[in-house]
Amino acid sequence: MTYAAPFSRHEIASSSKPLAKAQDGANMRKNPANSDEHARTSRKWFANLLRRAFPANSEAELAERAAPVLGVSTRQVRNWLREDHDASLRYVTAVMMIAGAEVVFSRMESRQP
Repeated sequence: MTYAAPFSRHEIASSSKPLAKAQDGANMRKNPANSDEHARTSRKWFANLLRRAFPANSEAELAERAAPVLGVSTRQVRNWLREDHDASLRYVTAVMMIAGAEVVFSRMESRQP
C-alpha cells in the first residue's frame, strides 16, 4: 500500500516564507561568499602570496620555482598568478607556510651586519 507524500516536491524545495527583498529588489538572503567580488579578491590574495613565497623576476621564473615545490605544473602556477583559477586549501596552506618562513628569513637577513 502506498501513501501520498504530505508535501509536493515544489513545496519542499521552496521556502514557505517569502524572500526578503531590498528596495532595489535584490534578494537579501544572498550569500556574499558566492559573489564575483569574493572570487576576485581571494584569487588576487593568493597570487600575491605566491609572489611573496617565491620571489622571482618574471612569471615564468616564479612558475619554474613553485611548481616542483607544490607538486603541480608550471601552467597551474601561471593560472594562479593570472588569477584564472582558485587554489585548493592544500596549496593555500602550503604557500602560506612557505611565505611565512620567507618573511622570517628575510627579517633575519636584514638584521645581520
